[in-house]
Amino acid sequence: MSEENSKKKRTIAEQADDIRKELDDLIGDSPLEVENDPKDLPIQARPTDVAPMVNYTELKAGASKKAQKTITSLMKFYLDADIIEQDEYIKAKKQMDEMTMSSLIYQLQAGERALTTLLETIDSGELAPRMFEVLATLQKSMLDIIKSQTMYLMAAEEGTKRIARDIEIYQQRQNQSEIEGAGGDSSNKNIQRGTKDLMAAIRAGIDGANEEDIEDVEPTEE
Repeated sequence: MSEENSKKKRTIAEQADDIRKELDDLIGDSPLEVENDPKDLPIQARPTDVAPMVNYTELKAGASKKAQKTITSLMKFYLDADIIEQDEYIKAKKQMDEMTMSSLIYQLQAGERALTTLLETIDSGELAPRMFEVLATLQKSMLDIIKSQTMYLMAAEEGTKRIARDIEIYQQRQNQSEIEGAGGDSSNKNIQRGTKDLMAAIRAGIDGANEEDIEDVEPTEE
């Protein structure tokens, strides 16, 4: 009886090993079987010849070029080229504006790519409710990015206008101080003093002329 029981136990153990091997074959390392049937995936793989991979490094570089062109054109519209190239504060502000604008442009372009991919995935037959929730969230994010980009560009323009006004006021004060330092009669005080002296000289001349006329007149004999 013990030998029969041991044979049954071995048979059961062997069957368990066989079942375990079959399960290992089914759920083991077999990625090729899953990849060969893209219909089993939640999102179907897109052919590479139809949609080439995006080089995000080039996308970032293109966004930086657009930002530099935009900020440079904005500053040149309100400021002189010498001030933009020589003033340290203007150069630092220009770099910061370019970095912020570049980030906004890059996020907008990347969001457009993601939105296009999501729409194409839905059109291919993936009609899960979660896909539409993600689509609505992504569209809202795109609108927020566009709004932020517009508001930042307006803020950069107003800041550049304020700098241009401050520079103009500073130059006027500097020119006025140079004229006063050179002894010019450009101030109101000097103008009033010069006018007063001129009127006194004219009055003195008139009085002197009247005295000469009086001295030259001789009495007539009757």
